[in-house]
Amino acid sequence: MKITAVSAKIVGARGPGCQGPTRNWIFVRVETDKGISGLGEATTEWHEYAVKAMIERHMAPLIVGQDPSRITHIWQQLYRGFHFRGGIVATSAISGIEMALWDIAGKSFGQPVYKLLGGAVRDRVQLYARSDLGLATHEEELGVAMQEGYSAFKVGPGDYVEPYDDEKQVDVAISLMRSLREHGGNSLKLMLDCGHIFSLQAAHRLISEIVPLRPLFVEEPVNTDTPRAIVSLRRAFPNVRIAAGEVIATRWGFREWLEEDAMDVIQPDIAHCGGIGELMRIASGAEVYGVKVAPHNPYGPVSMAANLHACVAMPNFLILEHCRLQPWFDRLQIAGPNIEEGFSTPLDRPGLGVELDWEFASEHEFHPIPMRLRFDEDGGLFGQ
Repeated sequence: MKITAVSAKIVGARGPGCQGPTRNWIFVRVETDKGISGLGEATTEWHEYAVKAMIERHMAPLIVGQDPSRITHIWQQLYRGFHFRGGIVATSAISGIEMALWDIAGKSFGQPVYKLLGGAVRDRVQLYARSDLGLATHEEELGVAMQEGYSAFKVGPGDYVEPYDDEKQVDVAISLMRSLREHGGNSLKLMLDCGHIFSLQAAHRLISEIVPLRPLFVEEPVNTDTPRAIVSLRRAFPNVRIAAGEVIATRWGFREWLEEDAMDVIQPDIAHCGGIGELMRIASGAEVYGVKVAPHNPYGPVSMAANLHACVAMPNFLILEHCRLQPWFDRLQIAGPNIEEGFSTPLDRPGLGVELDWEFASEHEFHPIPMRLRFDEDGGLFGQ
């Protein structure tokens, strides 16, 4: 069997009520001369056209004609073959292609991908919900999520203060977390995603105030360009899990963070970090250090399916993010995993078990997504 074509399609997924662009999903399709095709996802905000070009113009010519079952061999070529390797565009492109190769492998052998990864180590995968429905308050979002059966919920630091002031933002975040704990009860697994917007001093005050609320983890409280500040927070708050890693790619990217003992929970993104196999290699490295894995996953149906296969086979898995972007998510997905009471499992179908409605996808093209920039009172860009 040989690869005959590799293509990428950008699909615009609007926000709740079809308002404003929320995501541009990037789906990858790898075709073979045996009529078996595979799906992957390389969704990367603000770099959509660059990722598409990387896949179709640079990587496709390298792998067309090759045996798609040599997944690791192809991965090594795509990663090492370019002299200037690395960067989120390249690793996202590799991730999408690699997922599609696993999909082809599963279909070829008549097995779901997780069985090719060594088989399930758990019966189901717990998901957490977020404020994705466009409701008036985060408390309402939590209420609906709990009605849907979710027992885990993550929220950002609240409505942003303008002009940005991280000490005032800390007050907003503390108030929101207290309110959500009150509404959700003690059994709710509550998480805070700070989006790396706080100074070290502000993050220190924030975490000290929410310790009694028992968060499952606090995500990216400070800048994550280097592990130094997060290391100091983890040492100051040994009773609070510190999570980070959504912007880090490949096992080499995570190496320093694990060696520095910077995180309790790592959050590699399967659409950025290098794909299914690389996520499993990163997880294996983290397991050596006693670190749990909670994959970053705010993207589309193929990313969700790929994550489920990896997570069900991953010994040190913690919990999986799910962006409930409706109706786009279910409308685009002809076949895919079911979600019941906040848990899911990959389908026992060959490959990833997901199929997309390409006609629907073609009706919803790319839409620009506004940049997320925060400015101080003097008009300068806040140093995130």
